[in-house]
Amino acid sequence: MDLSKLGKWRIVGIALVLFTTLAFADPKQCATCHQQQVMDWQQSDHANAMALASKETALGAFDNRTLAFQNQQATFKQRNAQLIISMPDLQGRTRDIEVTHTFGHFPLQQYMFASDNGQLQFFPFAWDSRPKAQGGQRWFVLHPEQQPHDEFHYSQKGQNWNHMCADCHSSDFEKRYLAKQQQFDSRYSAINVGCASCHGDSQAHLAWAKGDKTINDKGYEHTIGVKTPLFERQTDGSMKAASPLRPSSQVAVCATCHARRSQVADRQGPHSFMDSFQPALLEPELYHVDGQIWDENYVWGSFVQSKMHQAGVTCANCHNPHSGKLTLPGNQTCTQCHTAEVFDTAKHHGHKHDGEGSQCVDCHMPATTFMQVDARRDHSFRVPRPDLTAKTQAPNACNGCHQDKTPQWATSHIKRWHPNSNYLGTPHFSEAFYAADNDLPSASAMLTKIAQDKSYPNIVRASALARMADQPDRNAVVAIVRAVRDDEPLKRQGAIAGARNFAIAERYRMLQPLLTDPRLPIRAEAGRALAEMLTARFATQLSDKQRLELEDALKDYRQMQHYQAERGYSHTNLGNLARSLGEHQQAEQHYLAAIAVEPIFIPAYVNLADLYRALSQERKARTTIEQGLSVNKNAPALHYALAMSLVRSGQKQQALSHLARAAQSNNGDYVYTYALLLQDRGQHQEALVQLNNAFALTPANPDISYSLMQLHAQQKQYRQAYRYAQQLQQLLPDNPQIAAMVEKLAMMQQLQNQ
Repeated sequence: MDLSKLGKWRIVGIALVLFTTLAFADPKQCATCHQQQVMDWQQSDHANAMALASKETALGAFDNRTLAFQNQQATFKQRNAQLIISMPDLQGRTRDIEVTHTFGHFPLQQYMFASDNGQLQFFPFAWDSRPKAQGGQRWFVLHPEQQPHDEFHYSQKGQNWNHMCADCHSSDFEKRYLAKQQQFDSRYSAINVGCASCHGDSQAHLAWAKGDKTINDKGYEHTIGVKTPLFERQTDGSMKAASPLRPSSQVAVCATCHARRSQVADRQGPHSFMDSFQPALLEPELYHVDGQIWDENYVWGSFVQSKMHQAGVTCANCHNPHSGKLTLPGNQTCTQCHTAEVFDTAKHHGHKHDGEGSQCVDCHMPATTFMQVDARRDHSFRVPRPDLTAKTQAPNACNGCHQDKTPQWATSHIKRWHPNSNYLGTPHFSEAFYAADNDLPSASAMLTKIAQDKSYPNIVRASALARMADQPDRNAVVAIVRAVRDDEPLKRQGAIAGARNFAIAERYRMLQPLLTDPRLPIRAEAGRALAEMLTARFATQLSDKQRLELEDALKDYRQMQHYQAERGYSHTNLGNLARSLGEHQQAEQHYLAAIAVEPIFIPAYVNLADLYRALSQERKARTTIEQGLSVNKNAPALHYALAMSLVRSGQKQQALSHLARAAQSNNGDYVYTYALLLQDRGQHQEALVQLNNAFALTPANPDISYSLMQLHAQQKQYRQAYRYAQQLQQLLPDNPQIAAMVEKLAMMQQLQNQ
């Protein structure tokens, strides 16, 4: 969105967003019976999730304060009762823009403006609402590093309320994106997170409260309560529920917002987590290798890893579900179950009582700060494992505070406090994930063990299955087939990802049962994974029933993508599907639609250029890449694609500069390709530098070790060549040719040293 193209905000343009559906009771109506709960809610983050902008709801100082922005100034001011932010648009012209809504309240508050297409967009500024003594009470630029071609620049879709934020900050949100008009007609029942968000449609409950004896189900509250109010420590140190566990869907209800997930449809009530959403697994881009939070993951993904979750702890054991606040202050939250005499002592935590490091959260819930001021705690409640840091580079709480010390130092202190630790030195799934993420030869067997071990949480087992995509062997087949037979949705999701690189016929044999899974994301993704079975090549291999089953799943997949039609990735996904079905013209149209909807979405250009290349239309491929570079001149993927186009055209020297720019992204494949082209052009010393860079980025890539060995051997540097040959043998231990090379280079090294 270009601010210079924004029309004046009109009340009619936003009226549709603000309508209230009378089918849901408002908090005033609920308060007639649930006064304390409503009073708690009024003080909560949920109640303050969003509001119409006014002097009362805005915490920021709109008193003509200024803030440096884009080498100019932004000014925060008022015009009558209207809040105004004066700021430069993308062309550098200063514009007064009306603030329509506030968003959140603590530790920061954001602000939104509206456009004529029903779209709400975030300003690039936020108000730090923390006390001044903590550095708050100031304006700041939320994402100062973002450029106009970046997803989270204020003008782009990553800062769009309708797509990114509305579903969790409003009640009963309906996105209603009109693709042909490229407009939103978004709606909700309440502007903030109200009673309906967790309890659903209130009409039956209200009728029951008024004495309607025909209603047996009085509402959702019986399914979203705690499983048990308390846990007690046994003489052997184990924890046991103080009362029988009761069925509860509380964690899943909370997870619809408090989880890193993609949305595939408008939510159908509080219990639609696995139907309207697809939760993220423990992916390297989101989590550390041991499952600790890396990116913003919103609690659920870490909590379901925990022993607390496995034992039956739910959110309301620690949090008042209506205020969101802790039920008890500080360590008392934990010692309501974990007795203070055992755990809230220096003997346990090794720090001075009531001093730094003595709070349970210091060691078991380390915080990561997002959005510059928002510290969020990891909810996996893990025991610090500095011994794993040395093996996998995963962080640990000890060295998070003692940054001048080594993991070995931290390990020695824990051993001193807990000489009989049940944790230090024990196997951990992070070792398998580290092996997989670094392409180590031991990864396959390790992942298989994790995926089939019932002692691990489902999200860990599912994440092991997903990592099998790069280990498509018989071990993976066994684990994937077993996961498909299990109705647990996360493992089924992981199985689909893990089967990605198997031949399509074998993939079909493994995943076919998932085409009729009752959960939309699973059957749709299974359909996408098996789409090739509908091509002419396999025309005779499916029965009419099987073909219809697959076609229905693909309809669901297409519908999921249409739901996100305001984003470039949805059209690109449809283009990739069309291409896999041999529908090249449709694929081209989808890629072009992706570029039209979201011009900064670089994969659309890359995939379209690759399609043109496959169709022997090299000129179109080159034009597409150059079009993308006009949007983002630094995009590594586009420079790499252009370099490959130039190489195919015999223009290798011209390709070098583009590969050099691609390699600056520290992508191991780009750096390696750059090194090979340098070597091809006779620039052996620079090639060696880049090969070493590639090796540092991806030491488990056997091609890089082979190239380094070969280049050193050509220059008669046999000691270095022998070292890389040994590395190659570790990666490919059963290869007789490599064993022969190691032996030969050892001999050459000895002769050279004589």
